[in-house]
Amino acid sequence: MTTSLKRQFTGVIYHEMTHIRQLNGKGQAPGGLIQGIADFVRLQADLAPPSFWARLGQGDRPDECYNVMAWFLDYYNSLRYGFVAELNKRIREEYNSGFFVKLLGKTVDQLWSDCKAQNETGHYKL
Repeated sequence: MTTSLKRQFTGVIYHEMTHIRQLNGKGQAPGGLIQGIADFVRLQADLAPPSFWARLGQGDRPDECYNVMAWFLDYYNSLRYGFVAELNKRIREEYNSGFFVKLLGKTVDQLWSDCKAQNETGHYKL
């Protein structure tokens, strides 16, 4: 197995293993968020495949695809360390988009606008 293929396979395993421990608000959490958290774990492990992943701020909405959500979550986790872990904890029993307001002080739409604006300035990690 080539190094590239092994790395991609390892990334897929990280993503799928995340689902084993992941919470989903008893099925209420949006699928894009659930998959985005799993790809966030892959991104944190430096196992994102470079060839087809979106970059921070790309896309029209954070839940457009798994990796757009992963970058969105990574961005806010960089501003508030532990944000994704706390969000995952909060969706143990239910999902409420208000969790973003409680944790970050803004709605998902406001956070997405901020994320897009930061990307336009060329800044990512603050």
